[in-house]
Amino acid sequence: MSGPAEFVAAVSLFTLMIVIRLVNMMQSRFDTDESQHMHVIWAWARGFIQYRDVFDNHMPLFQIMFAPIFGLIGDRATILYWMRFILLPLYFVAAWCTYRIGELLFSRRAGLWAIILTGLYPKYHFISFEFRTDNLWAPLWLLCVATLLSGALTVPRALIAGLLLGFCFGVSMKTILLLLTLLVSAVIALFLVGRKQLGQSWPHLARCTAAFIGAAALIPGAIAGAFAVAGLWRDFRYYNFDHNLLPQHDLRNHPPWWIIIFPITFPLVFYAARRIVRAVPDSVTAFRRVFIFLICGLYVPALHSFWNLRSRQDYLPFYPLAFALLSGALLIVSSYLARHDLHVSHYLRRVPLPAFVALIDFFFVIVTGPFWINGAQIETSLLRGVLRLTDPGDHVLDCKGETIFRQRCFWPATESIMLARLKRGLVADNAAERAVETQTCVAVMKGRMPPMAKRFIWKNYIPVGNDLKVAGRFLGPSATDSRRMDFDVVIPAPYKIIARDGPVKGILDGTPYDGARFLAPGSHTFVQTSSRRQLAFLWAQAVDRNFLPEKYSQPRPKG
Repeated sequence: MSGPAEFVAAVSLFTLMIVIRLVNMMQSRFDTDESQHMHVIWAWARGFIQYRDVFDNHMPLFQIMFAPIFGLIGDRATILYWMRFILLPLYFVAAWCTYRIGELLFSRRAGLWAIILTGLYPKYHFISFEFRTDNLWAPLWLLCVATLLSGALTVPRALIAGLLLGFCFGVSMKTILLLLTLLVSAVIALFLVGRKQLGQSWPHLARCTAAFIGAAALIPGAIAGAFAVAGLWRDFRYYNFDHNLLPQHDLRNHPPWWIIIFPITFPLVFYAARRIVRAVPDSVTAFRRVFIFLICGLYVPALHSFWNLRSRQDYLPFYPLAFALLSGALLIVSSYLARHDLHVSHYLRRVPLPAFVALIDFFFVIVTGPFWINGAQIETSLLRGVLRLTDPGDHVLDCKGETIFRQRCFWPATESIMLARLKRGLVADNAAERAVETQTCVAVMKGRMPPMAKRFIWKNYIPVGNDLKVAGRFLGPSATDSRRMDFDVVIPAPYKIIARDGPVKGILDGTPYDGARFLAPGSHTFVQTSSRRQLAFLWAQAVDRNFLPEKYSQPRPKG
C-alpha cells in the first residue's frame, strides 16, 4: 500500500463489499433459475433421478452435491436463503483466486484491488450470490487458472488443473468454450513469448497437455458412464446436448451476422497481446499477463459469435480475470498521474485510482438494487403457501419448478429453449392433459407458460393469494333461473361450493349439498336454496386449509 490512506480506503471498501453482499443475499428477489435448481436437488433428495423423473438441461454435479445438504435442512419455506448462505464460501474461493491471479500478474496490492473491483462491480455482485450452478462453475474455473499460473508447468500441476476443469464440466457443458479459449490462448501466448525463453521442450509440453486433457475428461466421463450403466444414457445425452443445441434460437438477441465479431476482434486482440509481450521484459510475467489477456479477449467475442444462448451468468468466469488485469493497469496509470503536477495528483498520491472506481461501483450497486426493498419474501411466501396448501403426494402445475417441494405434472421447464421447442411443435404442449391425469389442483405462474397451458390455467384455476391458483371456477346463474347454476368440471377432485358471505345450501346434481364432494369431469348443476352471492366451486383441500379466492378479500361490488 502507498500509505495509511490507501489502507483505510481498501479496508473500508472491502467491508462495504461484504456488508452489501450479505444484505442483498437476504433482500434480493430470487431468480426462477434458483428455484429450478432447488427443485432438481429436492428430487435427488427424494429418490428421483435427474433427466428420467424430473426435467433439467444442466450437468448433474451441482445438484448431486447439494442433495445431502437439502436432506439435512428439509422442506422449509426459507430453503433458498439457506442455500445462498451455504454457497457463500465459494464466493471467497473466487475472491482468493482473483487475488492470487492479480498478485501473479502484478503485485499483492493489485490482487487486493482486483477483489474489491470485482466484488463491487454490479453485474458480478448481483449474480454471484444467487444459488445457481454458475457460482460453483466459476470458482472452479478460477482455481484451474490460478493453478496453471502459480508455478512452472509440470505434469502434476497440469493434472490438478485438468481435474479442476473436469469438475467444471461436471457442473456445466459451457466449459467447452472455456477449454477451447484456454488452449488457444496458451498456444498464442507460447508463440508470442517464445518456447525457449520459457525453458519448455516440445516433449514436456506434449506430456503436460495430455495430462491436462486426460484429467479434464475424468469427471464428465465418470458422470456419463454412471448414467449409461443405469440405462439412462439417452436421457443424459438429450438433455445435456441435443436439447440445448437448437438452430436459429433467439435470433433477436443473437442475429446470425454476429458470427463476424470473433474474426474482426481476433487480429486486434493478437496485436494488443504482442504489445503486452514487448512491454514486459520478464518472460514468465509476460506469458502470464498475455495468457490472461488472451483468455479475456477471446472468450467474450467467442461467446457473442458462437454461443447460441447467452445469459448474464456466462460472464462470471470473465469478470475476475478482467479486473485482475484492470487493477494492475489502473495502479500503473495512477502512479503515472501522481508523479505529475496535475489537479488530481495530490489525491492519487494518497488513494489510488482503483479506490475511486470501486466507490463509483458501490453507488451503482445501491442504485441498481435498493437493499431496503425486500424482494426475497415473495418466493418465501409462495413456498410457505405451497407447504401449507399441498401434501407431499400432490402434483402442481408451474413454469420451472418454482414450487420446489412438489412433483410437477407438466414435464418441460419453460425456459427459453423449451419455449422455442414448444412453439415449433418439437415438444407437446400437454399441460392441460397432464393436469387432468394427475388431478393437479394447484398452479403457479411465476414465469413464462406456453399459450395453451396459460389459457387452461386462467380458465380452470382461481387465484387464492401468494401467486397460488387453485382448481375451481366462479358460478353464474342460468338465463332462465337465477338460483340454478350450470358448470363444467375439468380436473377430477373433491370440491366445495363456497360463497363470499357465508355457508351455501342447495342441491348439487340432484342430491342435497352437504359438504365436499368428488366431482368427475363433465357438466354439473347446482341449485341454491340459500341467498348467497359470488358462489364458486373450489378444491376442498384448499377450503379446509383456509385458502379462499382473492376476489373475496376485495371490496364488495355496490348494488
